[in-house]
Amino acid sequence: MAKTHVREFLSSFVKPLVTGGELHIGAPIPLPDIDRWDGELHDASVEQIQVDDGRHAVLSTLVCRPPAFLLERDELALAAGLHNALFLVHPRADQWSVSDRVRRKIIDNALAMVSQPLTTNRTRVMARHALLHNVFALKRNDVTVSWWTGRARFHGQKPPTRLTAWKGMRRVREETTVVDFDELLAVPDTAPVIATLLRRTPLTQLLDAHPGAPPLHWEDAVFLLRDAELARAVAYRLVPDVPPREQVAGPARLAAAFEQMLERAPDEADVRAVAAFLVYLGALFCLAELNLREPGAKSPLISTVLSAEAAGQRPRGLATLFALPGALALVEPRLATPPGISDQKPLAQRWAVHRAQTAELLSDAVIEALAARLRRHFRLERRDPSEVVQLPDVEPKSSVTST
Repeated sequence: MAKTHVREFLSSFVKPLVTGGELHIGAPIPLPDIDRWDGELHDASVEQIQVDDGRHAVLSTLVCRPPAFLLERDELALAAGLHNALFLVHPRADQWSVSDRVRRKIIDNALAMVSQPLTTNRTRVMARHALLHNVFALKRNDVTVSWWTGRARFHGQKPPTRLTAWKGMRRVREETTVVDFDELLAVPDTAPVIATLLRRTPLTQLLDAHPGAPPLHWEDAVFLLRDAELARAVAYRLVPDVPPREQVAGPARLAAAFEQMLERAPDEADVRAVAAFLVYLGALFCLAELNLREPGAKSPLISTVLSAEAAGQRPRGLATLFALPGALALVEPRLATPPGISDQKPLAQRWAVHRAQTAELLSDAVIEALAARLRRHFRLERRDPSEVVQLPDVEPKSSVTST
């Protein structure tokens, strides 16, 4: 059987993965094909340029000047690993005589493909995100066609026109079922592959997620918060202009990851960076309420998401998200309020309203418990005031005597 050229893989899988469209899943990709495809990239310049132009368009909504990059071997491997993971949930996989032993080998190969080295290089991080930014939006449309004498189901394929013709006479009905991330990539066979893949693209995890996706590992992504342009893009994406429960979903997800981070042994600088970022998100909530008729009115957002009636529906991390400024005020006051808020009176007033309303709806025990967890990671050395404040030595004045 003829081997697949990298051109076919780029046009049928990688390009629609980046720009949108139908992804065509073929036979599992062997691990040695990655090296062969890397050598064939020079013969696929048209397809490669189409993919890179699509990635450039994705990044143009995040940064002012997307960097220049070319598709490289590590990105081919990531895309091939995702392809093999999707093969495992392909409806025809069982019909292709895939035994348990073969499935195990496919999983191992997919894990090897997506286990590329982590990177903190800004260009590579952005290139990987542009390649995989649609991973949470992958879905399959299954169509069930029924007619007067029978029915047929088509998984991810369009029914042939001969079955859908003469709908009135043959009483043809079509029912479409959408299979999304949960059933495609969060099942036992594919979950380890996707968890490993997502750790290689932390920007994608910061910008988007799915309830069935693995949690963010903050130690892999905290370096992005030190890039002002990317951190700003992430913050604005996380606080969209939507109903309250949807507005807090993204920040609460990152706060839940912060809770897990506090259970490990991260660097203090990383804890401070994440805490400051989450506090900044709280300031964006205040900024969105500057147009309220009464500046001192209670926050509609906090009243909705932290009300006692909604306690059972709170997403994980929501209490930590709103309690964090109060907890930091007890531990490290410099991080408790974003810089510059005090210079803007309307914003400072909304910030004060948010803090008072949060303290009212969340118990002191929640804030104090979070403060205790933070103290374990902050080295707050208390110094003797005599060492902090030192008066300069007074030199004896020279006197000039006249003779």
